[in-house]
Parts: sequence; structure tokens; C-alpha cells
Amino acid sequence: MMDYSKEPVNDYFLIDMKSFYASVECIERNLDPLTTELVVMSRSDNTGSGLILASSPEAKKRYGITNVSRPRDLPQPFPKTLHVVPPRMNLYIKRNMQVNNIFRRYVADEDLLIYSIDESILKVTKSLNLFTTEETRSQRRKKLAQMIQERIKEELGLIATVGVGDNPLLAKLALDNEAKHNEGFIAEWTYENVPEKVWNIPEMTDFWGIGSRMKKRLNQ
Repeated sequence: MMDYSKEPVNDYFLIDMKSFYASVECIERNLDPLTTELVVMSRSDNTGSGLILASSPEAKKRYGITNVSRPRDLPQPFPKTLHVVPPRMNLYIKRNMQVNNIFRRYVADEDLLIYSIDESILKVTKSLNLFTTEETRSQRRKKLAQMIQERIKEELGLIATVGVGDNPLLAKLALDNEAKHNEGFIAEWTYENVPEKVWNIPEMTDFWGIGSRMKKRLNQ
């Protein structure tokens, strides 16, 4: 068994805006992002075909939408309960900037890495002492994560999902494999629970950076 006791322990959040494009569109329409059926769909002017760019959690659940779904995969005609809206990239970029400006209230610029339009990595080691006190490290991490979640929800209406870890990889694995699926949208993975958490990930493609091609090579 690998000894992780000598590994440097820091405090990282990997924060994802849940169903970002679809959630932004729901909020713009005063709809609940978690219970509304909505898809963001591009359309081709010439062919009438298009691409589903994003979907709300309820739409994914109801219609089995994946990241490769096409309009033809939806029930035809579209159900009356389903909102089908065009993408508005300028709006999503604006919301992304607002989200990251909220993050800057909690970390310095050097501790913020904007990973994509809907994900950012925050090193919060210095921030814990500023915003939380008199609790265990784990409790302080989770309290700070909740503070950030609440601020984003209050100001922008968006739902933030937070993976917490001793390093960025553990934070990302916590985000993708647990936080996105639990009620509070927060999960913490540490060196101590690597055997319990990481070793029990069923699919290699559930690891950050491992796609189907890499999985095939590793299995050879």
C-alpha cells in the first residue's frame, strides 16, 4: 500500500457550475434549473438539423440526453414541457466572469485557475484562516465551500458543485465522482481515503484526463 503521509497537503476546490448553459437560460426565464426541462440547441439554417449543446438535469433524466445527443434523439414533436432555446455565448461568458469575480473575493488571483467556462480551480489554503476558525480542517473546508455556493446562488441563481481535495486531482475526482451526485453538491477526497474512494472508481474514464483511447492503451 502506498504511503501518502509524506505528500504535501494543500486545500483545493474544483468548482463546476451545474449544467451551466442550461442553468443560465433557466434563470433568465425565472425557472428552476433543477426541475425545468430545458435544452440549449444550435440549429443549422440550411438543413434544419442542429446540436444539443447543453441540457438541464431534469431534461437529461427525462429524455436520456448525453453529450453526443442530437435533436433527432428527442421525442418528436418536442413535448410542451420541454424548453428548447438557442445558445447565447456572450451571456454565458458574462456569467462566467461574474462567477470568477465572486471567487476572487475568497482567493487571490495567483490561487485561481480558470479551467474552462464552467469550471475553476481554487487553492484555498490561505483563505481557510480568513473565513473559517475553530473547527477541523475538513469542517473548515466544507464551510468555506458552502459560503461560496451560497454567494453564487444568492447573486446569480447558479448552483455550484464543489470537489474538495488535498491536491487538484483529488478535488477533480471528488467533483466528478461524488459531488455532482449528492444532495449538497460538495464532496471531499483526501490522501487518507484514497483506498476507499480512488481505488474503487469503476471506470478508468472516470479519472481526470483519461479518455477512451487512453483507457484502451492502458489496458493493453
